[in-house]
Amino acid sequence: MSSLRETKKAATRATLAHAAARTALDGGAEGLTVAAVAEAAGVSPRTFHNYFASMDEALVAFIVDRSADLATRFDEVPAGVGIFEAVERVLVAGLHEDLGERGEWDSFAVLFQVGDVLQTLTGAQSRPGLARRLYPVFAAVLPADGGLDDFEVQVTIQAAVAVARTALEAYYDLPEPRDVAAGERLVRRAFAAVRLA
Repeated sequence: MSSLRETKKAATRATLAHAAARTALDGGAEGLTVAAVAEAAGVSPRTFHNYFASMDEALVAFIVDRSADLATRFDEVPAGVGIFEAVERVLVAGLHEDLGERGEWDSFAVLFQVGDVLQTLTGAQSRPGLARRLYPVFAAVLPADGGLDDFEVQVTIQAAVAVARTALEAYYDLPEPRDVAAGERLVRRAFAAVRLA
C-alpha cells in the first residue's frame, strides 16, 4: 500500500517540477509564482508547498530529473569515447531524433533555459549546489579508468557543458523553421574549436 502511495507522491512531485519548468519557460522568472505553477499542475498552492519549500527547489528537481534521463543517452556511445566526443554524439543524435509526445522537453536546450531562470531567481549562489547534484549524473559518463582526478573530471564536465550550451544557443537562435543540418554543423564546429584550442 505504501508503495502505491510513494509512487503517487513521486508522480505529483514530478508533475509539479515539470509545471514549474514549463511556467518558467513560458513566463520567465517574473511569471513563476506558486499559484501559476499549481494551476498548471492542476493542484492547489498548498499541495505545491507540501512538496517544495521554494520555487527554485522545484526547478532544481526538474533539472536533476531530466539530466538523469538525458544521461541515459550516453549508454549508446561506444566505450572508450572521450567526454567531448560523447557529448557531441548525443547532441547530434538528439537533434535528429523524432521528438515525439514530450517534444523539446527531452532536450539539453530546455535544461539550459530552465537553469537560466533558476539563476535569475537565486543568483550565482545556485550554481555550486546544482553542480553538486548533477555531478554524479555526468561523472558516470566518464570512463572509470580515465586517469582524471575529481577536479579534472569537474573541469571536463563544465567545459563540455559550456561547449554544448554555446552550440545549442546558436541553434535555437536561428529563425523558425530551424534546419537540423545547420544545428548539427554548429555542434560539430563548437566541439572542433575546443579540440583545436
